[in-house]
Amino acid sequence: MADNDKISRKGHRTAPRCCRCPFYFISAQLATDSRPIPLSSINSVFVKTITISRFFRCFVNFSDFRCIISTNKKLHSHTYFCNHLIWRPNMDSEKIATNHVELAISKADHLVSHINSNDKEPSWDGDVEVYKKSGHVHAKADLILKVPVQVKGHIKPNLKKKSIKYSIQYSDLRNYLYVGGTIFFVVYFDEEDEHHTIYYVGLLPFDLKKMLKDHKGNLSKCKSIELKVFPTKKEDIDDIFLNFAHHMNRQRAAINSALLSFDSDLPTNTISLGYSTSAAKHYDLPLDYFFDHETYIYAVLPQKVELPIAHLDRIELFSFTRDAPISVDSKVYFKSYTVTRSKISTVIRFGKGIQMSFSTTQSLPTKFNFTLSGTLSERIKDAEFMIAALSAHHYEINGGKIAFSEANCANLPTLQKKLSFLLDVKKTLDAVHVTADLDCSSLSVTDNTNLSILRAALIDKEPIKMCSSQSLLRTCHIANLELLLWVVPTEENSEYYNIYDFNYVPLIYREFDKNDKEYPSTHFVMLNKDAMLKYCNIDYNALLDAVQHVPFSEDYSHSLNALLLEMLKAYDESKNSRIELLSTATALALWIKDSDPYTEHPIAILNYLQSVKRSRTLTSTEQAEILSLIEATQDNESIYVGAYLLLDNPVAAKIHFDKLPEESQKFFESCPIYHFMPNGQPTISAPTEG
Repeated sequence: MADNDKISRKGHRTAPRCCRCPFYFISAQLATDSRPIPLSSINSVFVKTITISRFFRCFVNFSDFRCIISTNKKLHSHTYFCNHLIWRPNMDSEKIATNHVELAISKADHLVSHINSNDKEPSWDGDVEVYKKSGHVHAKADLILKVPVQVKGHIKPNLKKKSIKYSIQYSDLRNYLYVGGTIFFVVYFDEEDEHHTIYYVGLLPFDLKKMLKDHKGNLSKCKSIELKVFPTKKEDIDDIFLNFAHHMNRQRAAINSALLSFDSDLPTNTISLGYSTSAAKHYDLPLDYFFDHETYIYAVLPQKVELPIAHLDRIELFSFTRDAPISVDSKVYFKSYTVTRSKISTVIRFGKGIQMSFSTTQSLPTKFNFTLSGTLSERIKDAEFMIAALSAHHYEINGGKIAFSEANCANLPTLQKKLSFLLDVKKTLDAVHVTADLDCSSLSVTDNTNLSILRAALIDKEPIKMCSSQSLLRTCHIANLELLLWVVPTEENSEYYNIYDFNYVPLIYREFDKNDKEYPSTHFVMLNKDAMLKYCNIDYNALLDAVQHVPFSEDYSHSLNALLLEMLKAYDESKNSRIELLSTATALALWIKDSDPYTEHPIAILNYLQSVKRSRTLTSTEQAEILSLIEATQDNESIYVGAYLLLDNPVAAKIHFDKLPEESQKFFESCPIYHFMPNGQPTISAPTEG
């Protein structure tokens, strides 16, 4: 018989595994008798003792003696005898199940199991120690965690299912949550226990809390849960427990916290995921692990607290951006590329329409694709790179060289023609100082016609036949671009016009005062908020230069301040995206403050500082300057309102605002400085007595 006090390779004592039969007297009898024993004698012994209580499986070891059995005139060895000496009137399914699980786990290099079918714990059958390092002997310092386990066993005829459903009481699920998680096993085996299948499910706090939401206070009811086939390879078994221990540690904070998800109002945008695996596993990229393994996504909350927010069975694909140069003959065209990876392929993208793909499972050639797409600047950049790469027959990415064949270079002349056209379009738009990028994908036939007209007029200096109009100011629409242009009739033919950039009109611009008297001005003062937001070819550097070359007058000063306020309105309405508007407005306000003799000093100070306040906090010196305005100003409620708004004192601002006439209030509300009044103006409570 097997040694009942055998020491396992893990270094701890184990229960006898080869013999589960209490009939030890049979072994003693056979061991002391070297003569051949009739089969009838053995059968009679078993028949007489078979009535004893439970059902057992008996493995009799005949290796120490000779035993020949004659049955149907055939000679059989002791191996045949042992394989057929089995009976099962009543099986101990839990013990059989735990033995199978114990044996499976014993293969692993990072694990030491302590599973007992007779364990007295209410919801568990023991635990499995998980260690950082592999080996037969483990140091205490390498212990990661002890993972609780529970094992159930059942006789089932169908052992080929990849997954099963099993009902677990809510009371057990609650207990699993309290200890931070449990791995639950179910073992199916046939009536003879010749074949078996182990199923498992890892139950962690995130999943357990979702399950427990359904119990409705009745813990005696059961929850049906899906289990997967337990692997047979030792490295896969290691990975299950290593990964479970990894997430068990990360989800300790989730035991007593509220259940979160992606839909929750999280106070952070930072998320993370991870795993733990054995050294035997190797992945080309760390994220490849998730193609075949489940994982959890965690939100990193303030104070660096992590809580799980999602459970993923697996990831179909992932994408990331890597900062690395892409160049041709040392000239860098792109500084990063994006990798999109699935289980079977990898696609690398850079630029707007350039990508190469290759299989990660088969030895297939790398595919290279290029399409002109995106905006004008993106297409030009991509085309310039492709022409350089095809001309050199290679390019470099992250230090590696990718070669092109002669077949790849066949389209080089066509690509050169396309690049020439794109550069021509860019030159035309630059001539009218377009700052926005042209969306080439939305170009219509009319848009292309307008581009051709502009090129002829601005690049080739050709007069354009146009319908007559009293206005010299015209607009032009091209895809996503709206342009302002000057059109001036030629002296030779009134049907033909010369087209000019709005920013540099070859005319002297004058305005009229209330007495119809001309005074010098600039065409830029015509611009209002809507025009600044709509048209994309306004050169604000040219605007600053133009306004500063016009001599001051009272009416011109009024026009400049109106232009400044329209700029601030446009910036606010752009939701702080039009930085060039704010920087120009700030420069203009400073110039008015320092140079304009007609603008009242308090108004000039407030306009300049409200421009500054939109980009940064006011300094103590600037705040002191505002306070001095308040002290020096007498009975000008508008100045008080603006000053207190800039000092972040909305209560005082509201007090003085209420003193303004209704008409003045409406005007003040239209001014950009009212932007600093809080939404839902502050309420002022009456003082209480006592």
